[in-house]
Amino acid sequence: MTIQGQNQVLIVDDHIGVCEMVSSVVESLGHRPHMAPDGETALEMLSVGGFDLLVTDLRMPDIDGLELLQRSKDLSPLVPVILLTGYPTVDTATQAIKRGASDFLTKPFKVEQLEFSVTRALEERRMMEENQRLAAEANKVAVIQRLNTKLNQKVRELMNLNRVSEAIDAAEDNETLFERVVELATDLTGAERVSLMLTTPEATGLRIRAARGISEDVMRDVVVPLGSGIAGEVARSCQPVHIVRTSQRPPGTAERSIYNSPSFICVPLVISTEALGVLSAAEKLGGEDFSEDDFSLVQELAKKAAIKIENNALYESIYCNLVDTLTSLVSTLEAKDPYTKEHSKRVTQMAVLLGQKLGLPEEDIESIEFAGILHDIGKIGVRDSILLKPGRLTDEEFEVIKSHPVIGETIVEPLGLIPSERDIIRHHHERMDGSGYPDGLKGDEIPLLARVVAVADAFDAMTTTRIYRQAMGLEYALGEFEKFRGVQFDPTVVDALHSVIHEQPPALLTSAVSEARKQTA
Repeated sequence: MTIQGQNQVLIVDDHIGVCEMVSSVVESLGHRPHMAPDGETALEMLSVGGFDLLVTDLRMPDIDGLELLQRSKDLSPLVPVILLTGYPTVDTATQAIKRGASDFLTKPFKVEQLEFSVTRALEERRMMEENQRLAAEANKVAVIQRLNTKLNQKVRELMNLNRVSEAIDAAEDNETLFERVVELATDLTGAERVSLMLTTPEATGLRIRAARGISEDVMRDVVVPLGSGIAGEVARSCQPVHIVRTSQRPPGTAERSIYNSPSFICVPLVISTEALGVLSAAEKLGGEDFSEDDFSLVQELAKKAAIKIENNALYESIYCNLVDTLTSLVSTLEAKDPYTKEHSKRVTQMAVLLGQKLGLPEEDIESIEFAGILHDIGKIGVRDSILLKPGRLTDEEFEVIKSHPVIGETIVEPLGLIPSERDIIRHHHERMDGSGYPDGLKGDEIPLLARVVAVADAFDAMTTTRIYRQAMGLEYALGEFEKFRGVQFDPTVVDALHSVIHEQPPALLTSAVSEARKQTA
């Protein structure tokens, strides 16, 4: 029911901020918003009648969105329902469609998405009212067939959108994301040629990052200046282009292009107001024109990809800041004792050399470089009176020291380190005979990278001056490694240590080795 040309929209969410945001969008479209804090209140308002659209959250404390959807359809079958959720699943989307949802939006969504969904739902309401009128005049079988066709189309559309969301959310890095975006665009539109182009570092042109149906030479060599050709113009203007046989091509796109198809789609990936790149599809299978549904799907795909790229950049920035903070804490910890200054840096350098000598894969070397710097981060939780004690530690004090690997693992847990990196921090004080700490692992039970860092750590400890003793010298340290070979230290890593010390050019050796040689001399 409308009042003075306004559609009445009921908005249900237990978060007042979401209600107010949706209300603002609804009002900007010329409709009248009404808010309810929960499902029970919404049902009371719906029972009175007069609403043209229901927008509801999925998760609420009393009646969830699916139940509210079902009961609202019992009260007012023609009132379309838009479901909002921050926890989308295929099963939830399917249940929503089965119960008659008009749309299914995943939080966070953009204002344009909500505007499009509200406008489409209200148009759906108008069409359903018109269909009701026609049903009274026309053949009922034909009406049912049309509704079934629309319903099937709606189900396919929502399933495709959910497929897009799941595939993009599952991409762990940008390169994987680019490939999945191109793969989805190819599958969903039936295009024979699809490309994802991103702006160059200097932001003057576009280069292909992933593609289907385009030669390797083109992918490697083509750089499209901003404002030139279809892709360059779309990137410059941030306006999508959908060309069919009867369309007029945009200005400036008549020159030779890799998009020579009579029908094609080119949409921008936009972050804030700037184009990060463009997603293009050309040459639909069978020579047909790309449909409006194809165009909408590619736009939705580009929007979600841009959001994911932006989130990845934000996460990487936060992650790097957190790692830098922890690294600074390690430096501050080591600075308290001038005898151990840059200990973690030296241990990491030596461990990297050992790993390379052992022929470890590059990903293991990267794990050593990352976790080696943080291997003693747990000592932050140990009192200075113990860490800096000049004399022999008591048994009780040593037990406190032995807790630092576990404390370190707890500190870095929010970083989401891979297992090999966590192993370095937790297990670099384990011994081959099982007498180490914190878990008493023995032999091959001790992760290999932890065994490598253990040798590097012990080497630095023996060959540098400490608050409680002078440096022991290189020959003494090597003798200790032979003495405890297979008891405390992995024999294979000890052999690698000998090779590193005796075979590496002086310029590649760590400062610990150089210092040890000075002590020996």
